[in-house]
Amino acid sequence: MTLNSITFEFILLQISVAFSPGLIIALVVNESVQKNRISGIKVAIGAAFGALIITFLSAILVSYLFSSIPTILTFIYLGGTFYIVFKGLKTFKTSPLNLSLNSSEHLIYSGFKLNLSNPKMWVFFLTVLPIFVANKAQIFIELVYFGIITVFINLFADVSYAIFSNYFFKDASTNMKLLINKISGISLIAIGVYLFFSRFI
Repeated sequence: MTLNSITFEFILLQISVAFSPGLIIALVVNESVQKNRISGIKVAIGAAFGALIITFLSAILVSYLFSSIPTILTFIYLGGTFYIVFKGLKTFKTSPLNLSLNSSEHLIYSGFKLNLSNPKMWVFFLTVLPIFVANKAQIFIELVYFGIITVFINLFADVSYAIFSNYFFKDASTNMKLLINKISGISLIAIGVYLFFSRFI
């Protein structure tokens, strides 16, 4: 597969992941609804900076592991596909999240800290991104490439939630929020199953 076709697959996956409700989106929505859109956008910007650090650190770690144990990528691939399906199942079953910040906390720093300390972000970068590496000789460069794509798509999703939170979430019923979770969950499960069969069967 070419890098262009793999990039297309990755973007489809990342859109499903980025728009599925999680810690950052819950925080962005709540800050936007309770305060204003700018507050939600500040959280999103902080989260993006956290994701950039995860991008480079995870790329260094995976590159090092691959240079030491070349066969480890197969196990990382398997772990990544299973994680996507697991995240889809969990998203499908999860109730809407509600988070709030201490009013004294700086919003950008709060988003940065939450993303950087979020184990799910680390698992995603360490196990899912390597699935899409086309040239193992350039594994570090490609992991950074996919990481930066991830950061921008996530930022776009988070900002979108901040901008439209008042329209869709301020007076939205729990059923509407659950529907968003179910759609995101089904998308992730389908993508995870597709990746497993396309890479291993």
